[in-house]
Amino acid sequence: MEITNLIEAEGIPEGLTKDEVQKLTAEGKVNNSNEKVGKSYGRILADNLFTYFNLVWLIVTTLLVLTKSYSNLTFLAIVLPNIIISTVQEMRAKKTVEKLSMSTEPQATVIRDGELITVSAASIVLGEVVLIESGKQIPADAVVISGLAEANESMLTGESDAIKKEPGDKVLAGSFLVSGSIYVKVTHVGRDNYIHKIEKAAKSFTAPSSNLFNELNKLIKIIGIFLIPMSLILSIFNYLDTRSIPETIVASCASIIGMIPSGIYLLVTLTLTLGVIKLSRKQTLVQDMYSIEMLASADVVCLDKTGTITDGTMTVVDIHILDGTSEEEFFAAMAAVEGSESSINNTSAALIDRFGKDVSHTVLEKIPFSSKRKYSAVSIKDIGIYSIGAPHFVPCPVSDSMQEYISSHAKEGERVLLVARHEALGDTGLPVALIAISDTIRPGAKDTIANFQSQGVTLKVISGDNAETVSTIAGRVGIKNADKFLSCEAISDEELILAAEDYTIFGRVTPEQKVLLIKTLKTNGHVVAMTGDGVNDTLALKESNCAIAMADGSEVARKVSQIVLLNSDFGTLPDVVKEGRRCINNVRQSAVLYLMKTLFTIFISLLLPFTVSSFPLMPKQFLLLEFCVIGLPSVLLAIEPNNERIEGSFLDTALVRSIPNAIALTTPVFCLLILGKFMPGVSIDSRNAMAMALVTIIGFINLLCLCTPYTKWRAMVVSLSAVLISGATVFSILVLNDIFHLIPLKDNLLVFIIILTPSIFITMTMQIFRGKIEKFIQGRLDRQRRRREEAQNYS
Repeated sequence: MEITNLIEAEGIPEGLTKDEVQKLTAEGKVNNSNEKVGKSYGRILADNLFTYFNLVWLIVTTLLVLTKSYSNLTFLAIVLPNIIISTVQEMRAKKTVEKLSMSTEPQATVIRDGELITVSAASIVLGEVVLIESGKQIPADAVVISGLAEANESMLTGESDAIKKEPGDKVLAGSFLVSGSIYVKVTHVGRDNYIHKIEKAAKSFTAPSSNLFNELNKLIKIIGIFLIPMSLILSIFNYLDTRSIPETIVASCASIIGMIPSGIYLLVTLTLTLGVIKLSRKQTLVQDMYSIEMLASADVVCLDKTGTITDGTMTVVDIHILDGTSEEEFFAAMAAVEGSESSINNTSAALIDRFGKDVSHTVLEKIPFSSKRKYSAVSIKDIGIYSIGAPHFVPCPVSDSMQEYISSHAKEGERVLLVARHEALGDTGLPVALIAISDTIRPGAKDTIANFQSQGVTLKVISGDNAETVSTIAGRVGIKNADKFLSCEAISDEELILAAEDYTIFGRVTPEQKVLLIKTLKTNGHVVAMTGDGVNDTLALKESNCAIAMADGSEVARKVSQIVLLNSDFGTLPDVVKEGRRCINNVRQSAVLYLMKTLFTIFISLLLPFTVSSFPLMPKQFLLLEFCVIGLPSVLLAIEPNNERIEGSFLDTALVRSIPNAIALTTPVFCLLILGKFMPGVSIDSRNAMAMALVTIIGFINLLCLCTPYTKWRAMVVSLSAVLISGATVFSILVLNDIFHLIPLKDNLLVFIIILTPSIFITMTMQIFRGKIEKFIQGRLDRQRRRREEAQNYS
């Protein structure tokens, strides 16, 4: 029927005119929310450039340039890559999300000036008349003015059951039709749509950052507070010792550079970036690098049924022919029945997938499917009259054996359809076959769930569907305690909070209840990851420690999630967990090397007033230690496989293990400063050269001990470090002494040997008793933490 005839026959408005559309667009009554995806490129650049420590680096660089000490700018080789890598990675993630959003931009069919035309969903205006057909997404909140259809609102409510829509009913943006077609009049556009109200509410939730991120920031704050007064004090002692302003500036800058563990941030950035690149090859977009750690640390993962465990489609799992019809004849009849359907929903799609679709036959008469009738019937020339639908609604007797079949499949969470043959349309027929259909489990879901559970991760399923149905499907994929289910449609918030730990399956859950569950689990001390694909999941995703969205889900869910599975494959999550564990465990071990240098610098700075000496190293003299002993070895150690579960505090563990190493570095240098005051022949240049050699050798011994127990990879790392130290030393002495300034060392070689020999003995002793020392330090830290917690609880 022509659109003009349809307008006259069913009273559908002729739609807006071109002038009315232009006027409403100018007034802002258009379906474009004008919201950008994430931060702008300028904001990303600013966030990575304008930080406290970048300001410190700028000041230090400026001072060294003003004193023309260009050779001491070697620290920029670590600082600049850190800024560039983190900025580029964040921009890449933003670009990928924008491409994903553009590729999923929906179109809509509207009536304008009495004609059907296709426009972008973002250009729809208020009062627009829109035609929505089966399989199409609803672009804006509207009211049905003509037609009959069924809508799937799982993206908004979490409930996958289709909801009947007829004239006068409301339809919501973000849902889609599974059958029928309707004409609607738009009642809300842009930010006034219900879907955007949920997104706005989600913005009030701030997703917690990772433990690694928090603890590195804590370290920054501690050092940042300590840095300014310490720099002023050191400047005084540096001037008293050198009596030269340029030399005072260089010495002060060296102490500042030594205190800031800049390399640890580069190591974290490099390690996580390598993990992000590796995961991108497996169709996983990581929008926030630190989210890798949060997923690897998660001890509870909350799943949604539809879109996560299942893919939202149905599959025929069994066919039971009842009347002796041959399989070939039955398949031909079903193909003809499905060929008569004008619209396709999940059930008919499953039937077509199994039986095919034959449109070559003539349809004589038809009874369409409806939610109230729960079956459809069709009379097809040369084929016969068939009906198909829910067993107790199809006009056909159900025997005890049929009921037993239906009940047995229902226990497995499967739906059963009855096919009957009739003499006349609407008359009672004879049963032909029973067809069992089921939600399609995502490939790899069972293996993924088994992988999580083998690592001690608790899985919980939070869904808008019927709790018993979800429980059955959860059992099919192997989720432990799947029989512990709870329907949340009539319980209070207090009851839900008490039930959070005891139940595994939560059905009929509202978006607000999802948030409450996540918040309760976090309050109980869990690290919670959440997967979802619908708008109804948005608030919970934001509340979780790590939010994971499917690419074929809603744009809102993708925008608020740290991890997006571009192939919508739940099975890739174990790879993310494995990468996270490798990154964080190895970074934690390598961080000991960086904090060793930071603590050494702090200890020496605190001891300078007792020696009345200047800082014993120039900025460039840290390069041998930073590159050959710390930098390159730490990067190589960070890519070693490590799938151990992440436990304990990153900062506490790294600090506890660093202190013995820092003491081993500090002791010989402190002795050197004292001896230097009693030995007039030891110049500042010679003292600095000896200090650099001491910290490099002792640092290498610490690296040797850190790598135990040895593997082939760790042995290679240690060997490479030794070769680099030797090569850099020889090159500096023979070719370019200005790199490390080692030649003055020969003037006091005996003094150096006298100090080095006991220093090695002290270092080895510290390493032998390292376990007891670490245990003692950890005990002190734990007691202080308990006192703080008790004081907070008392307050």
